[in-house]
Amino acid sequence: MTFMDQVYTLRTEVRGDGKTAYFISFTDGQGEFYDLEVSEAFYIEFRQMERKNRNLQQSDWRHQEASDLWDETSDQKLRIMGKGCNL
Repeated sequence: MTFMDQVYTLRTEVRGDGKTAYFISFTDGQGEFYDLEVSEAFYIEFRQMERKNRNLQQSDWRHQEASDLWDETSDQKLRIMGKGCNL
């Protein structure tokens, strides 16, 4: 299972006039690199989406881990009782 794969890079750059520029960089399916300048609003929304996605992935990972532990302990209990779990 892959966890927290990131196929893009977010960055900011302060220009000579003191204004901040926002960029998203990535490589497409054909291997071509893109470095896109985006608006501040888009950048902020993208960061919020990134955080929500990370939280969901972490939640999924915790639930999967708990499920795996429950399956393991259930199988151990069945073996102790002599019933075993034959999958």
